[in-house]
Amino acid sequence: MAEKDLSAKKLEDYNEVFADIYNTLLFRKQVLLPERLKSGPTESVYKTDSKRFHSQGRDILKRYHNQTNLMISSFGIENQAYHDKTMPIRVMRYDVGTYQQQIHDGEAQMMPVITIVLNMTENRWTAPKSLHEMLDIVPELSEYVQDYKIFVFDIAFLDDETIQSFTSDFGEIARFFKSKRLGKDPMDSTTILQHPQEILEFISIFTKDRRYLDYTKHLEKEEGGAVTMCEVLDAYIARGIEQGIAQGETRKLVSLVCRKLKKGKEENVIAEELEEEPKRIKHICEIAETFAPEYDVVAICKAL
Repeated sequence: MAEKDLSAKKLEDYNEVFADIYNTLLFRKQVLLPERLKSGPTESVYKTDSKRFHSQGRDILKRYHNQTNLMISSFGIENQAYHDKTMPIRVMRYDVGTYQQQIHDGEAQMMPVITIVLNMTENRWTAPKSLHEMLDIVPELSEYVQDYKIFVFDIAFLDDETIQSFTSDFGEIARFFKSKRLGKDPMDSTTILQHPQEILEFISIFTKDRRYLDYTKHLEKEEGGAVTMCEVLDAYIARGIEQGIAQGETRKLVSLVCRKLKKGKEENVIAEELEEEPKRIKHICEIAETFAPEYDVVAICKAL
């Protein structure tokens, strides 16, 4: 879970990404300006009925300031890799923790706290979206029981118009998860990425597929430019082909060396006959001798 939180925060902590998520999903228009966002504390403390204190951490929290740099509200994002039946209470607890922090800081005027939940699974959210949905309330009491509703967005089910409305890299996150759910190639995109490393790490964690982390090793951002999902995948495939060819050539050479070793030939003779560098043949022979007399080619290649 900590790995999930960290990877998501790396992308969403960019103010332009954070503001874009809120403006596109919740407000449906530009309300938050990236330059007015500042990172807020994600850790808070709450006390249970047993009078014991517990610490809790939320995924990400931003404080929003007006043109005079005064804080006017706080906004949070929670990323979900599963449907949590207690999510309304979790969000309520996070928000209360932020309010308590304001009291602790001696704020003269309390500021509102808003939290949204991003469902990153391939299924629509079926868990409760309000406190009332969690409770078994008799009709006579329902109007007296306070409710707490949460905003949940199913990222893999966003319509194309909404996805195209994103102005930050989160649009690629939404497009990826929707394409994956529909069985399409999720890497088939020519949209320029500003934060490719963070995007691939985010995707790797929420898909539980470490291949996307391998993609990050092949990112070669050109000076003054950016990369696309397609370019990342092409570089990964090309590198894989190169490695495959190199491995094939090495295996062929090891096989030839082993055949000659079985015939009792010396290292220098083998190097001369195969027209290879003596130093390279010497190294292969030294490893191969540890697997004599069978000379397992696969095992020798792995040991090289």
